[in-house]
Amino acid sequence: MAKITIDHDKCEGADCAECIDVCPMEILILDGDKVVVQHKEDCSLCEVCMDVCPNEAVEVEDDD
Repeated sequence: MAKITIDHDKCEGADCAECIDVCPMEILILDGDKVVVQHKEDCSLCEVCMDVCPNEAVEVEDDD
């Protein structure tokens, strides 16, 4: 299973949301103006969310 960490000190949330737009598995969602993780068990570990984040606020690791 994936371990997905959002550094909310770096994340611009609703003002950016690039990671939400590109996630093919719809793991990341907005909760108010914060990016949060849902259904992390569905994460395919593609790391595209990490690649698009301008602030390097998203970290994806294999938690096996």
